[in-house]
Amino acid sequence: MTVWTRQHTMRKRLPIIIAYLALLALSLPIPLLHHLQTDRAIESLRPFIKLDDGSWSPMLMPVPILLLRSLGQLSWLLPLVVLAMFFLSFWREVFTRFSPICALAICQCGFTTLYALYATSLFGYEWLNRVT
Repeated sequence: MTVWTRQHTMRKRLPIIIAYLALLALSLPIPLLHHLQTDRAIESLRPFIKLDDGSWSPMLMPVPILLLRSLGQLSWLLPLVVLAMFFLSFWREVFTRFSPICALAICQCGFTTLYALYATSLFGYEWLNRVT
């Protein structure tokens, strides 16, 4: 393979590499923020019951809170899927086309929107009920 052919191939692949790296960078905030901040907020919403001796005992978490925790754990799959498709794009031509990259971006946007809406509505509802 000549130097010109390698440079031409690399220039041709550069937009695909940039697209996958951008998708990877955009897929990391939700899992990282969930791990660093949301888990603590979820734990602070754990209900407690006062026992007869005056001590407090933690109770089981409500299902909506557990669903948010599960969504946060599921969000770690997004960067893994992006990385898998990125590495597969070096061997399979189908992953270098516009449609898989666009489908991945749409799925990522949909999941991020779902997570953000659910977390906002859940925390808003929980904190408003604690104030009243």
